[in-house]
Amino acid sequence: MGRLTRLSTRTTAAAAGALLLAGGIAGPAMASGQAPEAATSSAAASDCGLETGDQAAQRWIPVLTPPFGADHEDQGAWDTKNVDTSTYDQCAELSWITVKTEGATASSPSTIMLFHKGAYLGTATNGSFGFAPDVDRVDDSTLDVTFHYPQDGDSNADPHGTATSTYSWDQDAGKLTQEGQLPPHLNN
Repeated sequence: MGRLTRLSTRTTAAAAGALLLAGGIAGPAMASGQAPEAATSSAAASDCGLETGDQAAQRWIPVLTPPFGADHEDQGAWDTKNVDTSTYDQCAELSWITVKTEGATASSPSTIMLFHKGAYLGTATNGSFGFAPDVDRVDDSTLDVTFHYPQDGDSNADPHGTATSTYSWDQDAGKLTQEGQLPPHLNN
């Protein structure tokens, strides 16, 4: 399985509390690269989460690692006001919200938050990445993500490097899987 963001103890506690308040309970947060189990609750009975895309963004963006890393909290914040939540679907096996930094330029950090039937799974990568990705829905449980990055000699305005990953919700295993490539700086 590919890399998935590990959630901190504070994040895990906040997520568990939020899910309990919403009437659900999730498995352990992504420790050792594993995604939490799907939530079981009245939401699962209806096969849809309880939050809209805007509500999910406002709940989960604050728990993300800052755009330039935990050691650089003062160098920027995620943009909570201009988030496109049209890709979030609380009934889909797998949906997403791409988050950019406040005042972003083309090469500013982005991240992708992933959701299973409205339950937050974590981010698609272990760190943020520059340049907005292209995310394509393959089917209800599968997404293809093309990351863009500069190669030697490229300008920040015209990166030529690409890496494509496929993210899938494995219903039988009850977890998210990732296959494919990531930008070189995220392979470490």
